[in-house]
Amino acid sequence: MDGIVEVLAVLEAITSSAFGLVSQISEAARSTLSRPLPRRSGELTRLDPVITAGLAPGGVVHGAGFVAGVGALEDARWWLEWFARDAEDRPQRLVVQSDPQAVGFYDYEHLPWYAVPHRTGQRHVTGPYVDYLCTDDYTLTFTIPVVVDEVFLGVGGADVKVATAEQLLLPALRSTSTPLAVINEHGRILSSNSGRRLSGDLVSGPADVAALWADPDSSVFRRVADLPLAVVALEALPA
Repeated sequence: MDGIVEVLAVLEAITSSAFGLVSQISEAARSTLSRPLPRRSGELTRLDPVITAGLAPGGVVHGAGFVAGVGALEDARWWLEWFARDAEDRPQRLVVQSDPQAVGFYDYEHLPWYAVPHRTGQRHVTGPYVDYLCTDDYTLTFTIPVVVDEVFLGVGGADVKVATAEQLLLPALRSTSTPLAVINEHGRILSSNSGRRLSGDLVSGPADVAALWADPDSSVFRRVADLPLAVVALEALPA
């Protein structure tokens, strides 16, 4: 269908850029954490040059880093080695409360960007969702599990603001007269070329969305590889 292939190509480029950095971070984490025990949080500073190099001013990725598996480190049960670009586009370390007894403790164990790669052993994209910790904005989070000797040690990750993704997607969306939307597996819209279907909206009911994902080769629906992101023709869905 007109426009789907072009929008899909842009979406694939965004995911490729994000996962390219996540792969570098994950490999650096794997190498660092493969060293003889014990594993300590201070060793993760070895990842900092890799992380900050991927946060170029004006780049696709807004924040990135490594999130340790719960209990994987000897000296910190929870730990984030994470950086995000500030208002002047400079990488700044994200400081979070990792003490479960303290006010404001950030328990990420059951959040999808951590829990899904942990459970499946596969890469994942979470969102769009409001990231109150890092971007304080509508966000996509790309994560890859880090495993050493069959032991899950955490996830490498990268954040892309939805506004950034939309800016990249809109030229392709606007170049076609076919109403299209980029959605996640729950049918939530990342971006569309319809004034009636806005970012954050649901495109349809759960049954309609499930039917789309069950037929990934449909001419009105194209998925990004193994990821929970896709382009759909809105006219194929109930109004």
